[in-house]
Amino acid sequence: MTAAVGASLWMAPEVMMGQRYDDKADIFSFGIVLSELNTHAMPYTHAKSRDGSGSRLPDTAILQLVVAGDDFSQGGPYSLMQLGLLCVFVDPKLRPSAPEVLYHLQMALKDM
Repeated sequence: MTAAVGASLWMAPEVMMGQRYDDKADIFSFGIVLSELNTHAMPYTHAKSRDGSGSRLPDTAILQLVVAGDDFSQGGPYSLMQLGLLCVFVDPKLRPSAPEVLYHLQMALKDM
């Protein structure tokens, strides 16, 4: 697929850049949802322009924050934070598959 569908804050980099994408784009979005659950906030709502205007950062700048993993707090379960970081890798080949995500979630539940 190449048509971008969805909200940009949850959109995988390959979708944002108009490249071909597959189910790994959904894994990326799931990682962003995990960050929301971890921080109790929408993704990157705290990220504001540094020019003093207080305006929202452009999507490309937010994407750089996503890649850096800056929207996960240390307050949540470590295993879920780790899974979230795996899910938001820029390279889709490095993201876990849906069955791997399920496995990580099952293991995280056992640890809680």
